Amino acid sequence: MNDTTVEYLAQVRQDFETSPFWKFAGLQTQKLEAGNVELYLPYRQDYDNVRGTIHGGMYMSVLDTTMGMLCRSMGANDVMTIQMATQFLKPVVQESVYSKAAVINRTRSTALVEGTLFNEKDELVAHCTATFKLK
Repeated sequence: MNDTTVEYLAQVRQDFETSPFWKFAGLQTQKLEAGNVELYLPYRQDYDNVRGTIHGGMYMSVLDTTMGMLCRSMGANDVMTIQMATQFLKPVVQESVYSKAAVINRTRSTALVEGTLFNEKDELVAHCTATFKLK
């Protein structure tokens, strides 16, 4: 990794980790490399829905953030979610989760990205695809 890449990724990390949503959610960066992002969300009871499981909106927020950070890690200075489809595969009860993302296809102006969310037992609990506008 050259110095420019290191500096750019440090800026991406700072942009995300200082955002109000990031602080509100309590997200943590586990891995941030060009094209490789993994985030961690420690469990808080505040995330629970009426069923006592982590609310699907939290699943989607973590996945959206992971995929957006991935797009930024590859040099896009500004990204915006255009569309996102999520499959909820398994409920999470009083556990932390972690997420990963991978690019499926990229053009100059868009990226189709896949996001995956796992529980503490490394079980896949949600899968999504999203399209991002890149600038």
